[in-house]
Amino acid sequence: MLVPVLAVLAFFSTGVSQAQPDPIQWTIKSDAGTSPLAAGSKFNLMLTATIGDGWHLYSLDQAPGGPIPTRIGIPDGQPFKLGGEIDSPAPHTQFDPVFNIETQYYEESVEFTVPIVVDASDAKGATPVKVSARYQTCNSEKCLPPKVVTLSTDIQLAAKQAALPPKGAGVQVPDFAFIDFQGKSRKFSEFRGKHVLMDFWATWCGPCLADMPRLRKLYDKYKAQGFEILGMDSETLGQDVNEVDKETFEAAKKVALAKGAIWTHAQNAAAVPIADKVFNIESLPTKILVDPQGKVIRWVTDKDDLEAILASLLK
Repeated sequence: MLVPVLAVLAFFSTGVSQAQPDPIQWTIKSDAGTSPLAAGSKFNLMLTATIGDGWHLYSLDQAPGGPIPTRIGIPDGQPFKLGGEIDSPAPHTQFDPVFNIETQYYEESVEFTVPIVVDASDAKGATPVKVSARYQTCNSEKCLPPKVVTLSTDIQLAAKQAALPPKGAGVQVPDFAFIDFQGKSRKFSEFRGKHVLMDFWATWCGPCLADMPRLRKLYDKYKAQGFEILGMDSETLGQDVNEVDKETFEAAKKVALAKGAIWTHAQNAAAVPIADKVFNIESLPTKILVDPQGKVIRWVTDKDDLEAILASLLK
């Protein structure tokens, strides 16, 4: 459902005579729908410029030395940020004798698609997202000074989730079922009675893969004393998809084996819901040390001496 524009605020970087109306008229809408969005959610804003007859609006990639290219951005101080590259149609291209260069321009109308991510904040309910556009327009006779317009539309934001205990300390990990890399049905409760390091990782996380050889050394050293590692392959963490394809799964298996991660791994289908709903994990790598009763001891960061922690626990 497209949300209509709710407000358009304009201000000018330089004065323009009131006798000359702006040949560019802007509107904004979103595809966010009406359901409240949590931190990390993604949606698109569509900015449409309606261009007066005979006038040109210049592309995002207009070469320097000519007219001002269109610049679209997300002003600071709001719970939103740019979520990727702005998409726009291919512009017209022609040599302009006034500027003596080849210009890239739009005429009649053009729609820019702006990807947005909800940033972590305390905002909730109807919250305006503002987008600024700096642009210049010319016709065959003259160019108007550059102008900045700010457009705004409301997005429904969900209330911030209640925080877990400090980094999850003391949280009871639920007894979840999972399929391991060998295709066997398993349960987390199989690890009761042992200290378990839950290692949330993905093939696209370089630091995760770089850390596996170090974990292998600790695994070999402390396994006989009741230490286990459960790899939580989180390929789709933070993405809109729920499942990985066969090619990605096979690549994860090969990567784990090549890095010496010979311990049990839970496939994505179980790992990501635990990462999202139990621990609210937003980035990788994340490592969580669990006691023999299945309760979290601590979240292990790259600043922690994991070997010293294990030596103290398993002495």
